[in-house]
Amino acid sequence: MPASAPPTAEQLEAEAAALRERAVLMHAIFGEKFDPTANEAPMELSAPDQPGVRMYAIEPVAHAFLPNGDAALVANALRVEAGRGDSRDPNEGGLLNIFILRKADGRWSLLKHHANVARLGGWERIGTATFMHLAAGKPGLAMLHGTAIGGYADRRLSLFDLGADPIRSLTGGGIAIATSNPSCEPEEEETCYDIVSGWRFALAAGGAAYNDLVFQFRGQDDSKKERRRKGKEGPRLVSDITRLGGAARYAYDGKTYVLVEGKNLAARH
Repeated sequence: MPASAPPTAEQLEAEAAALRERAVLMHAIFGEKFDPTANEAPMELSAPDQPGVRMYAIEPVAHAFLPNGDAALVANALRVEAGRGDSRDPNEGGLLNIFILRKADGRWSLLKHHANVARLGGWERIGTATFMHLAAGKPGLAMLHGTAIGGYADRRLSLFDLGADPIRSLTGGGIAIATSNPSCEPEEEETCYDIVSGWRFALAAGGAAYNDLVFQFRGQDDSKKERRRKGKEGPRLVSDITRLGGAARYAYDGKTYVLVEGKNLAARH
């Protein structure tokens, strides 16, 4: 693949401006508790799947300004424990937090904190955020998150309605959009595979509250096969690659997105 072009001066300035905006929002929420150098602020929160209250470091990830002028700040909550250092659990996802802020008299103030909405991804990171509309007049958040451990990697899509209260995942644990085992050795018995998909919205066919989701999968798997060799060497494994492709459509059934057409090839492995 050709090397990607370096960012332009305009792109660098836009990124710097976004970081400055995010810092202003963090100051509005946490005041002097926000450490701009570490880009985090301490906060006690209840864990979603464990009893009790714990101390977390709130790390801003992304933000957007909603159609009504409010700001939505997406952040990750990282557990803070004495002696833990920078070590992270690869099997544990990050904790999605969403802060809604409103501006009055030139100053931002916290309107609503949706705390520990969902556990996403791995290595205690929540992934990347994309802001879009789930339907006309319904601003939403898409989180792309996944894990990469032990020679296996996967990526999932989770959707959230930023106008809901409480905010919850509309896709359960997330819809699989990519999977692979990049450390797979072609000459071994293990099946090697690599599947990826793009995604887009389409108008809901059944009048659902949110648009349908459409995926187009592509990839391949190598299930291997034995080929006989002469003499005492016996059989050997050779590649038996199958090209994969297909579409899947998900629709919102009032509680969650469900598969209504096609097959999700990334969920097979």
